[in-house]
Order: sequence, then structure tokens, then C-alpha cells
Amino acid sequence: MTDFSQSLNTLTSIEELVDGQTIIHRLHPGVKLALTFLYLVLVVSCPVYNPGLLAVFAFFPFILMALAEIPWRPLFKRVAIALPFVAFAGIANLIFDRQVVAVIGFLPITTGGLSFLTILLKTCFCVTAVLILIATTGLPAIAYQLLRIHIPRILVEQILLIYRYISVLLGEAARMTTAYHLRAPQERGIRMKDMGVFLGQLLLRSFDRADRVYHAMKCRGYDGSFLQGRPAPANAANYAVFFLGAGALLLMRFFPFLWTQVFLPLF
Repeated sequence: MTDFSQSLNTLTSIEELVDGQTIIHRLHPGVKLALTFLYLVLVVSCPVYNPGLLAVFAFFPFILMALAEIPWRPLFKRVAIALPFVAFAGIANLIFDRQVVAVIGFLPITTGGLSFLTILLKTCFCVTAVLILIATTGLPAIAYQLLRIHIPRILVEQILLIYRYISVLLGEAARMTTAYHLRAPQERGIRMKDMGVFLGQLLLRSFDRADRVYHAMKCRGYDGSFLQGRPAPANAANYAVFFLGAGALLLMRFFPFLWTQVFLPLF
């Protein structure tokens, strides 16, 4: 199986989790979106030289994964895709920020190392939280909630189209890779001298596929906007969950020692 096929299967497996019947799946989409947004803001607001403060935020995604019965493997595979880009962006901190703040054995701990670790943890937690939101809510329901808070419709529809077209593009790339290996079975990957032709053909095929997809959408009545299903109004239980969750997240940010004293003995 090619890497493109594996990526497509991972994307599909995450979408299939939306049909779950757990307590997290049954929560109102607006509540889940608001709690996820609050979580992202609080994680990003943590000091850059204090990665220990971020450790308490690991409770939130792990508790949600357990309650929603989400397998960890497909989510962590998606998180791992973002880590190399973040590591490449944050490696300059290790080079230029060399002030030593502590020494553990023979290993000096610099401010650059602390900030680098903080960036990695923030990325892991934020990407995991967004993936959990998608896996338990679905992108159409999220898009509807974004429209309700007056996010521009053109932006929301672009997000929907890009997300849907990722699977189409991965499918085209997987078919081209399979055809390449059938013609060159001795090659383990795509040779560098063929990479330019491969990417060019993928670009042309994606344009042609996008044109066919657009005409199919027009034949089905697409007029430039997506029809979004209106969810049931939030009830008192959903509001209670929101306030409890928001209070817990604020305690994580401003009183992290309370969470460590409560949850660490359980593990």
C-alpha cells in the first residue's frame, strides 16, 4: 500500500468516527466548537519558557478520547505529520537562544530548548484537539456553527471544498503511484528524475478532476453555497457541560497544581 493510500485510509477512518453514539458525539456542535476554541486559546497563551505548565493540558484530549471511544492510532498519525514542519520552524530557537537556565547531569538546559519543547507540545495538543472535534462532530456541522458566529460564508465554503478535495487529490496520487510501480516494479519509490513529470501530471489530472467534480455539483443543483443541516437547539444539559468544561479548562491554565493533585494519583 502506498503512502497516499495510507493517508487516504487514515482520513476516511477519522470521518467514520463521526457516526459514534457516545456522550461526546451527542453533545451540541456549538458546545464542542466553543470548548475546543477555548482550549486552543489557553494552550497558545501559555508562557514559551514553561513547558511544564502545558503538561496539565494533556488531560483534556485524553479524557475526550476515552469518553468518545476514539482510537489513538489514526489521530496520532495525523499529529505526526505536522511535527516535522514545526520542528524545522522551531529549531532556530536551539541555535540562537543559548542561555543556560539549568544543568541536569552533563546536559545543559537552555531557554531555546525550553521554547522548542513548548512549541512541540502546543502543536501536539492543538492538532489533537481539532482532530477530536472533527472526529466527533463532522466538518458540515462545524461549518454550520462557523456560519452562526458570522464567519464569512466564502471562507467556510472554501474550507469545506479544500477538505473534501484532499481525499480526491490523494486518490489521484495513489492511482498514479500504483501505475508508476506497475511500470517500474523494481523501484521502491518514485525516482527523483521522474518526480517533476509525476507532479506535473498530478497537477493536470487534479485540474481535470476538479472540473468534472464542479460539473457534477452543478448538475445536482449547486448554486455557490452548501446546504447545511440545522442541528437541534442546545438544551440545559449542553449549557451545563459547556460551563463545567470551560471552568475546568480555566483551572488548567491558571491553577494547574489542582489538576495534578487530583489526577496524578489516579495514574
